[in-house]
Order: sequence, then structure tokens, then C-alpha cells
Amino acid sequence: MKRKSTTVSINTSKERVEAALNDAPSFITNWPYVVRVSVKEGLKAEIMMPRFMFKFRDIYKFNHHADYNSHIYDGTGERGHMSLVVTLKEWQKNINAVLELSYQGKGEFWLGKTLQNFVESIGSVLKELAENRPVQEQIQSQRSATGEIAVNMDFSNPMTVAEFLAKSRMVHSGLHIIGEKGLFDLIGELRATINDRPLYISGITNDGTSSFKVLLDGSQILAIEYRGAEGMKTVKVENDDEARKAVDIASEIKGTYMINVWVPVGGV
Repeated sequence: MKRKSTTVSINTSKERVEAALNDAPSFITNWPYVVRVSVKEGLKAEIMMPRFMFKFRDIYKFNHHADYNSHIYDGTGERGHMSLVVTLKEWQKNINAVLELSYQGKGEFWLGKTLQNFVESIGSVLKELAENRPVQEQIQSQRSATGEIAVNMDFSNPMTVAEFLAKSRMVHSGLHIIGEKGLFDLIGELRATINDRPLYISGITNDGTSSFKVLLDGSQILAIEYRGAEGMKTVKVENDDEARKAVDIASEIKGTYMINVWVPVGGV
């Protein structure tokens, strides 16, 4: 069995961390390498952990258990067993969360670095969810504010991106092969399962040589950034000419990318 661990400091109350951990479907949905999550017959997550040319892909049925200061997410798949233990330690001004991820199954010998990246990313997800978790009475006001932020996002201005993501949550993460139609293949695939109109999609290749970011309203591109062999291309769409440029850029994007998808908290 392979075990990897990490510790994150979370600047919020223990109650807000507990709230994020107790919402197991939302927490697991935001993990990296998670392709899809279902709750129809118990909590199930399809996870694909990349490692060189191999794909460690399996569907795990998760059970969530909690006691005084620990949360356990125990996942049983067809090819392996995965378990995450999150232990909380309360300090004067923050919460330390110790995360230990274990995996036993086919190919576990090859997954050391991947598991370490996995558990560290889960720790970052927990910190983000807990520190930015909205209270119920704020959701309605955030809806209209997030809609305005989406319209004003410009990838050449990192602050507009940070403002949007601060009021959003990740709903999908996984490897995708983008074919001859470029980014529109991916958009169609995601739109079949995600109903939110605004979508923020980011992608990066395994070697890091190519990446993109795109903001959508429905299937309309509002802003796009693409970094490839020929350098960086960025467009914020405000007229027909810029719309055509955005479509041309989207058509260039092809290959295998690790994709993350974000939607505004509470919708728009």
C-alpha cells in the first residue's frame, strides 16, 4: 500500500472546515483527477490518475465517516482501494488539516509522485472550499455580482480572473483528448453534463508546453487565452472581429490536456 501525506493551514473557523468536509459529494467533485461524480446509488467517483503512458482509471464507491476531529473517505473500486483521512488540529487563529492518502491496487508501485501531487492538490481544494465557503444569506447577492464579473473578465488582467475564481467552485477535472474540431469538441462534451451558463475552463498538457483558458456564456466565448509553440494569444470578445479571432484560436487547440472546469457559486 502506498501512502502520501500533506498538511495545510486554513485561515477560518473549524465549523467552516467541517462544513466543507461534511459535504462529501462537493468535496470529492473538486478533487483533481476526478472525471465524474454520481450520487444516485451511493457516492461514486470516477478517478483517473495519470502516470507516464499508463492511465490508472477506476470507479470508486465512497463512504464518509467522521468522529471528533477526523474525516475518512473510504473508496472501493474494481481495481483498487483508496482512502483519505483528514485530521483537524485547532490553533488560536487557524486550523491545521493533516491529509493522508493511501492507495492499494494495480500499479501502486508507480504512483508515488502522482499520489503526492494528488493529496497536495486535495489539501489546496479543502483550503479553498473552507476559506471561501459562502454563508447561505450571501448566495443571492453573489449571483448578480458573479454575472458582472464574468462579463468583465479579461485574461490579460489577472485580477479579473482571481475575482471570478474567488466566487466559483470546481465542478470537473480530468484528462481529455481534444480532436480536429479544436476546443469545440470539449465544449460540446462538457455542455452535455454541466448546465451552468458561465463556465471557466483551463487546460494544460502533461509536459506543460501548452495551456489555455476560456470563459464561456453558454457556448459563446467571452474571453480566451492560448499558450503554444508560437507564443501567447489572448482575446476578450467585445465585437464581431474579436469573436472571429476567438473562434480561430479555439480551433487551434488540439491534443491531450488536463482540464479543470469552474462555475460561479450559486449560479448566475
